[in-house]
Amino acid sequence: MPSKLTGVIVRTWNTIVSVVASAIVISVSAQSPGDPVVAFAIGTTLTLSTSTGKVVREIHLKRPVLDFAFSKDRKFLVTVAPDTEHGGALTLVDLQTRVQKQFTSGHLYFKHLQKTETEVYDSPRFSPDGRSIAFAIHGNLPGDGNDALENSGPIAIFDFATGKTHLLKSTENIDGQGPCSESSPIWSPDGKWILFNCEAGAFITDLSGTTLRAIKVASGERFDGYVVSWVGKNCLLYSQSIDAPPNAPPTNDQSKLLNLRTLESQPLATLLTFPLDTVKGLEELSESAAIRRIPSGSGSSLFVETKGADWRFPSPVSAHVLSGWSYAHVPKGCD
Repeated sequence: MPSKLTGVIVRTWNTIVSVVASAIVISVSAQSPGDPVVAFAIGTTLTLSTSTGKVVREIHLKRPVLDFAFSKDRKFLVTVAPDTEHGGALTLVDLQTRVQKQFTSGHLYFKHLQKTETEVYDSPRFSPDGRSIAFAIHGNLPGDGNDALENSGPIAIFDFATGKTHLLKSTENIDGQGPCSESSPIWSPDGKWILFNCEAGAFITDLSGTTLRAIKVASGERFDGYVVSWVGKNCLLYSQSIDAPPNAPPTNDQSKLLNLRTLESQPLATLLTFPLDTVKGLEELSESAAIRRIPSGSGSSLFVETKGADWRFPSPVSAHVLSGWSYAHVPKGCD
C-alpha cells in the first residue's frame, strides 16, 4: 500500500447539501509513466492510481460521496450524494471548469410516493463516447427492511446533448415481476448495449429500451451468477458464487468468459495478465486491476488489486476500475 494512504481514517458519511464549485480542489503529482487504472473514494477524497500503486491524481470534495464515475477522458465526474444508504442525487462535475450541475430532480419513475418516501439514484456509468450517463433509479422507504421490494427500479439514461433523461422501458418489468433491485448498468464497448444484473439473472437491453435479452450465467440450484464486465463486443466475464452444502464452509467463487455468439464459456485464467489468489467477491475486472468486496459480519471489506499494488479498505468505500481490456488481450471471437 502506498505510504500516502497508510492510516487513512474513513469518515462517517453525512447527508450532502449543495456543493459550490470552489469546494473542488484538484492536485496532480509529477508526471509518471502509465495512466490511472483504479480510482477509490475515501472520505472526501477521490484518488486515482496507476497499476504500480503510484497516486497520480487526487480530487478533494467538500462532502463524501456514496459512489462516483469518471468519463473515459477524465474530464467529467459524476457523484452520488449519500442522501440514503441506497443512493441520492446525481451531480455532474466538469473537472476543467469546476462547474457542477445536479441533473436528477423530481420523480423520474416513482410518481406516487408517500411523504416519508424518496426517489434516489445510484450506479452512474458514462457511455464509452462520454455523451450519456446510465444510472439506476430506486425508491427509498426509511426503516423498511424489504430492500428487494422497496429499492427496486429501472435504468435511465441522461443525454448531454439534449439535457433530457429517458427511462429504459425494457428494465421496468423483468419476467413479469417489475423492475429489479440490483441493476448497475454496464455499457458495451461500442456503446450500443447496456447489461445489468438483478435477482432474476443478467440481461442486455438496447439504448431505446425496446428489447431485452436474458443471459444465462448460472447453472444448477447451487450457482448464483452475475456479470462483471464486457470483454470486447461479444463476450461477457461473469462470476459464480458456489453455495456449499449445509453446515459446510463456503467455497471460492469462480469466473468464466461467455461468448454471446456461441454461448460457450471458457476459464478466466486464459484471460488474466496478473495473478488473483481468489475471485471471491469480484465486482470489476480488467487486464490491469480488480475490485473485490467481501461481506463480513460487521459490514464488508473492499480489495483493490493491480499488477503491482494491493489495497484493503473497510466499508464504506467505493472503488472502480478505470481501464478496460485492450485489443491485444481480447480473445478471438470476442472482438
